[in-house]
Parts: sequence; structure tokens; C-alpha cells
Amino acid sequence: MSRTDGGEGPGIDNPEPVVTLHSGLYNGRLLTVLPYTSRVEQTEQCLQRLQDCGIQVPVEQCKDSLQIPALIPEVHRYIFFSSRGFVIILAMVIYASIWINLYSTAQLFSDGHSWVTSIPVTITAAAVTVVVIAAINKQQRKINVNTDIRLAAANEIFMEYNVLLGLSDRSRSCQSVPSLCFIYFHLWGCHQRLSQRLANMSEDDLRKFLGQLFIFIETPADPTLAQTNHGDNTTEESPLLASGSRHKPVLCNKKIPLVLRSHPEVMARQLLIIASACYVRLLTSGQLPRAHGAGHTGVLDVPCPCQFIECSIIAPGPCFPCL
Repeated sequence: MSRTDGGEGPGIDNPEPVVTLHSGLYNGRLLTVLPYTSRVEQTEQCLQRLQDCGIQVPVEQCKDSLQIPALIPEVHRYIFFSSRGFVIILAMVIYASIWINLYSTAQLFSDGHSWVTSIPVTITAAAVTVVVIAAINKQQRKINVNTDIRLAAANEIFMEYNVLLGLSDRSRSCQSVPSLCFIYFHLWGCHQRLSQRLANMSEDDLRKFLGQLFIFIETPADPTLAQTNHGDNTTEESPLLASGSRHKPVLCNKKIPLVLRSHPEVMARQLLIIASACYVRLLTSGQLPRAHGAGHTGVLDVPCPCQFIECSIIAPGPCFPCL
């Protein structure tokens, strides 16, 4: 993955960040927030605020990369069902249904006071609800294909200007408003550390690691049939109901690797592009744990992107138990 604008910029290969204004920039600083379903004018204002902070991003190129994810309806549905408001409603529904079912069952076998039965029922319903919500929250801390991976193309562009973005479920006026959060982060140190980590991995470990990083996409099983169906023109003699179902292509899942086998520096860059949106989402929502060692976040006491990738992707589990 390489730059497409051809201009000079700090990027992740330059050890010295280029900042022309506002010396208060530090790794992990929240620069600006953009509503996910914003208009083009709001997107231009957001990019202008980045320029006011001394980050010279190309407006036209970055504006196009920000508008692409907002046009996908599947992303809107996923954002709604994974929002905090929906999780709260789901918790209330789960608790009420479990409590009613357990209480009704307990009443069939109890002869005495109803309040004695309600105490263990309430405790059990609350415990089950907490376990279910905890499992949902743990799943949301992982890299998500619907949102984080779709923002990888935008992060590939913004990383060249020391900016990372991710989707965050931020509350505004008691409403859950999904927004794109932009943070400042100079990734040179993280890039070097990941490159060294990958270079020191054995062939078997590297092959096993890369084999676990993939996604599935749906593709027509017979591309010629899909092209033929797409090119068919409906005439007056064509049946109205049978034509669509009879020529509907059969879909199959195709395995797409997220990181290709290459030079360690190239693979490290691909890992940073893939994990950046998830890192920003967890950072802005306060779901990152405290850092156990010195990283590259500066004043923030949280893991930097390379520590996050090492402990959640390369070697998941032992470093950050909550991830």
C-alpha cells in the first residue's frame, strides 16, 4: 500500500513529525469529530479544522475517502444494532424476560411468600444479563469487518499526515450519535517496533499468524451467469415474476487475506492500516486498558497502536485480558 497523492508528507517512515502550527499536538490527542452521516459541507469543515491544527491534508482526496463508507446501508444497520442505546434496551429486555420466566416457573413449585421467591429470581436474572452484556462488549472490542475494515482505505490516506480515524458511538443530548473521530498519532515508532517484531518471527509462526488474518466476501459462483443476468433486458414477452428468480446467481464465500506475505516493513504498515480504526474506537470510548510499559502515546496512559496490535492480534490474550 502506497501513497496516491505523490506529494511530500510526514507519513510513518519519517522519524520526525512535521507540525507547523499548535505545538500542543501529541500522540492520542482528539482533533475533531465528524457525524457519520454528515453532508459534504460538514466534511469540508472537518478537514479545515485539521488544517487549522497544522495538519495539511488534501481536502479533495480525503473528502472522497470519507464519503464512501457513509453510503453503505449495511453499515448503518450495524451501527444501530451495536450502539450503546440498543445494548441498553437489549439488556432491559433480557432481564425482564428472564425474570418473568424464572418467577413464573418458581411460583409453580413454591407454597409460601412470593417475596422469598423473587430474591433468588432477581439475582439470577441480573447475573445472566450481566454475562450476556459482558460477552457483547468483549466482542465489540475486536476488529469489526463492518466498520473498522471499511475505514482502512481512509486510514491509509490519513496515516500519511499523522491522523487516524475510527467510528465511535458518542452520546449527544441523550442520543447515541455515531461519529468519525480523528486523533493525532505519529506512527514511526510503532511502525519500527512492529517491523522488528515481524522480522524476528520464525517462518512457521509468521505463516500461522498471516493465515489467521482474513475475511470472507460473497462472490458469484459462476461469473459468466452473473454477467449474463446483469445484461439481460426485459421485454414485453418476458415473464414478470419468474425471470429474476430463475437466473439469480449462486453466491459463494471467497477468502481474502488482510495481510500479504512481504517485507516486514510492508506487513507492519498493513497491520497499522487494518487496526487503526479499531484502536481509535476503543481509545475514544475509554475501553483501552492502562499501559503496562512505555509506549508511544506520550502523555496518555494507554497502549499505543503497536502494543495494541501485539497483544490483540499477534499474540492475543496474555497482555491485555480485556481485549
